[in-house]
Formats: sequence, C-alpha cells, structure tokens
Amino acid sequence: MKLRQIIILGVAGLVLIGSFGVSKFLAGQKEEPEERKIPVTKKYVATERVEYSDIKTDVQAYGRVQSSHTLDLLSEVSGRMYESRVRLKEGVNFKKGNLIFYIDDTEASLNLKSQKSNFLRDIAAILPDLKLDYSENYEQWNTYFSSIVIDGKLPELPKIISQKEKTFIATKGIFSSFYAIKSAEERLRKHKFYAPWDGSISQINLETGAFVNPGVAIGKIMRSGAFELKVAVETRDIPWIERGTEAGVVSEETQLSWNGSVSRISDYVNQNTQSVDVFITIEGVTNAIYDGQFLKASIPARVVKNGMEMPRNAIFNGNEVFVLRDSFLTVEQVDIFRLNEESAIVGGLENGDDLVIEPLLNAYNNMKAFKLDQREIDVKRANDGALRSTATAAN
Repeated sequence: MKLRQIIILGVAGLVLIGSFGVSKFLAGQKEEPEERKIPVTKKYVATERVEYSDIKTDVQAYGRVQSSHTLDLLSEVSGRMYESRVRLKEGVNFKKGNLIFYIDDTEASLNLKSQKSNFLRDIAAILPDLKLDYSENYEQWNTYFSSIVIDGKLPELPKIISQKEKTFIATKGIFSSFYAIKSAEERLRKHKFYAPWDGSISQINLETGAFVNPGVAIGKIMRSGAFELKVAVETRDIPWIERGTEAGVVSEETQLSWNGSVSRISDYVNQNTQSVDVFITIEGVTNAIYDGQFLKASIPARVVKNGMEMPRNAIFNGNEVFVLRDSFLTVEQVDIFRLNEESAIVGGLENGDDLVIEPLLNAYNNMKAFKLDQREIDVKRANDGALRSTATAAN
C-alpha cells in the first residue's frame, strides 16, 4: 500500500475517534432529567352524620277526579218528553228542586181523576149502610168522603174499628180501589223529574219533544261541589295508608289545591295499572275543579320511629351502604323501613357514623377515602404550596 493511502486512512480514523470522544464529552455535560412522581389521587365522598328521629312520611299518587254523585236520567213512563226552565243542554247548571224534565201526563192525570170519581161514588154508596149498621164509625167515613178532592192527593182510609166493618168494606171493593188510585198517583209522580241536589247536565241523548219509552236514557247529571279522586297507589305503600286520613290534592297545571280525605281503599289490584285504587273524597269545593281533571294527591302515611332518610341510589346489593371510618370505606347492612321514589328511610347504623350518601363506582371495602369537606382543605394547601414555590424561585 502506498504511503499516501496509509496517511489518508490514518487521518480518517483519527477524525472518527475524535468525533466519538467529543460526543461522549458533550453527553456527559447534559443534566439528567428530573424523575416525575406520579401524583396520588385521593377519593372524596359525600357523607352525612347518622342521627335518628321520628320521620313523617307521605304517599304521592296521581289520578283523575270525577263527581262523587252522578245520575242517569231515565224515563220510567212513556210519553213525549219536554224540558222546563232548565234547558236540556250539556253544561247547564241547576239548583236542588228544579224541574229537569217532564213527560206529558195529560192522559195519566185524566185516568187518575176518573178513578177518584169512581171511588167517591163507591164511598157514597156505602155511607147509608154504615150509618145504619156501623154508626159508631159513620162520622169518620162521612168526614173522609168530604175530604176527598179530585185534583188533590187521596187521603188515607179511616181506621177500621171492627172485623165486621172490615169485611163489609172489603166486599164493596173499597180497599182495591184505594190502592189502585195510590198506584196511579205514584205513576203520575214519575212524569216529572226534580233535581236531587245542585249540579249540572253532563250528557244529553234526546232533544225536548222526543217520544220516550220506559227505560230510555235521556241524559246524565252530576253533582256540583262534591268530587272523588281515584289514584293508583303501589301495593308496597298501601299498608302505610289509613281510611279517613286527611289528604292534600293539587293541580300541577292550575296550581290550585284542595283538601280531601281517604274514603275507600280497594282490596284488589287494578289489572290496568297493577296497583291498588285509593279514593279521596273532595267536598266543599270553592276553587274551580273539573270532572276528568288529572290531579296529584299527597296522602300522609304512618310515622317511622327512629329512622333516617337517605338517597335511595346510595344503597347497593339490596340493603348495603358504605360508612366512612378512619378514612376507610366500610360496608354495612341497613334496615330499610320505607322506600320512596328517590329516598329511603333506614336504620341499623350506629349514631354518629359517617354515612356515604352518594353512589360510588368501583368502590370496595377498606378503600381509602376522605370526606368531601376535606377536598377544600387539600386544595387550599396545594395552592398555598404552589405560591410558596413560586416566591422562592423568584428570589
């Protein structure tokens, strides 16, 4: 190999060795990166001190209100039907004693007068015999004869004072004629229908002047100021409700409220709602309330002795909760007295325990945790430490 080539290779080798040495030197001059510590995450939980007391409970339920008194207007006789001063139209109000409708009674009235006339004739025919054979009772029968008015109500028969007189009166057909007239009077009374209470007409099927037969439905009326609310209550809440309990009723639409009382509790489950029907009577209504209106009822239930109310979602596995003791979560079982929609009334824990009142994910027994109040303290300490470090670096 020529000298020149050897020199070139030697110089190249020296350059490589020098470059490697320089890089190692520079690498040794670089400071090692500070090792970052993984921050420790603390678990904070919301707690409440266990304290027992007597808790008043209630049952919330919804339902539709309806009039507590409704009547179907049925004709008991045949004839042409007419309205009176009360118009036969839906929504028309009336007072107790008002004539709602009447059936033409011209023919029935004339037949009744004819029967009374025949009855007067029969009484007049037996008066002479009564005077001769039953003089002790003649004056009563004579006075009775004088008291009969064709257009008035037939008075009751005189009192029979002897068996012989009774036989005589019966053979003359007086008894049969008397009760036939009484039956005709009762039938004539059915031609007019008077309002049994204050109310309004809720349904009308026929117009005035229509011909009706016995049993035909003319319409329907409802009583004013007396309503009944039918609410669906879950079977678990029924043992907490008692008949006669005062209940509050409110409309969430109009914000009006009324007072009522539990009048009836069904002893069967409604197949449509899978709940038990409870009926609340609402009387003395002064604010506007409408048949068919959807209302909310609040029924006071039995008082729970020595209980504590907590969020229902903080209970897991049926009856287990977390209690925070010495910064560790401990699983405890509770006695559940009552379950509401969002809360539960429980017992079985020690007074003074710190009960966890929020649902916890991935929590376990003996897990390290701190009260939620501790978070503010820790945050303040961390902020204070950061400020001190900043001040030291500035100096």
